Amino acid sequence: MIMACYVSQINAQVDFGLKGGINYANFKFKDAGVDVSEATGWLAGALLQIKIPVIGVGVRPELLYTTFRGKVDNAPHSIHYLQVPVNVFKSFGLLVIRPYVQAGPYFSYAVHVDGKAFKDHIKEFDWGIGLGGGVQVWRLQLDARYSWGLQNVSSVKDFKMKNNVFSLSLGYLF
Repeated sequence: MIMACYVSQINAQVDFGLKGGINYANFKFKDAGVDVSEATGWLAGALLQIKIPVIGVGVRPELLYTTFRGKVDNAPHSIHYLQVPVNVFKSFGLLVIRPYVQAGPYFSYAVHVDGKAFKDHIKEFDWGIGLGGGVQVWRLQLDARYSWGLQNVSSVKDFKMKNNVFSLSLGYLF
């Protein structure tokens, strides 16, 4: 009976939101012998935030369209992904300003590839892990995250390439 009272008091808070931001991508080549420079890409999409208010823990799945850009041997290249990060987060119980930390996997599918070196040599699927944090002020979220690609996205034999990305985004929860 007492347990039923406690369980009924814990109601998950569910919010839907939209977000957009910028990516600082770094195509990580191993034993490639190519000149690589970074370029800024962008991200936009939707998120669902499911939080248990009493303890401040929750899960935040997102659906993002994201671009990773860079120059390979001074030629522009980019990969456009549909990306699904699923982060577990812990927010801290301040009233209006709530900082949080987050971590979780991401899964991506390449929908468009630009650049001569990339054109038919990028695998469609990518996955990795992200770690980050941010602050929520009322319904606005400022988010910073670093994602490590764990999948070799190159389809060229004996050539390894991984996507590593630092992202800054701003979101609004409805």
